[in-house]
Amino acid sequence: MNGLHLFIDNSNIFVEAQRVARIKFYYDDELVVRLRISYGALLDEVRQGRSLKETVLVGSSPPDNDALWGKLRELHVEPRIFDRSLYTGKEKRVDAEVINAVRDTMEDNSVPGVIAIVAGDQDYVSTLERCIKRNWEVEIYFWEQASTFLKNLQGAKFTNLDDCFERITFREKIRE
Repeated sequence: MNGLHLFIDNSNIFVEAQRVARIKFYYDDELVVRLRISYGALLDEVRQGRSLKETVLVGSSPPDNDALWGKLRELHVEPRIFDRSLYTGKEKRVDAEVINAVRDTMEDNSVPGVIAIVAGDQDYVSTLERCIKRNWEVEIYFWEQASTFLKNLQGAKFTNLDDCFERITFREKIRE
């Protein structure tokens, strides 16, 4: 076994965590804007005591005052950051980069291991099907509202993060 390779779509988990906070935990607007992901706790949830061979987190450029990326490097997480489109505000490069990172891992490792992905988009289905076909174990971690195709991907294990919402999120303190 080649080890555990983790890929995180940061924007996807963050935006959808806000939705979970509103719907299941009744956060109001003031609380939702303070919601953050505890990446150390998220890594622990996925690792379950296993060692990580690589961790790739892909997301959009944070605000200038955001210390997130430095903290992630302290956790040995490789952040890959892209600007949003000036015209649409969207970030198609993020999904493409996660897909490419997963495919690079398959190409660079002749012995299969575990591909764990923290994302909920249907865009990842065909890549994960390739992983399964090449005898990689596939684990998908996301909120309940993940794509039905991902949740039901044959040969993959889906873990609903709603169950550990309070362990892997926190509310940023109000700055005075």
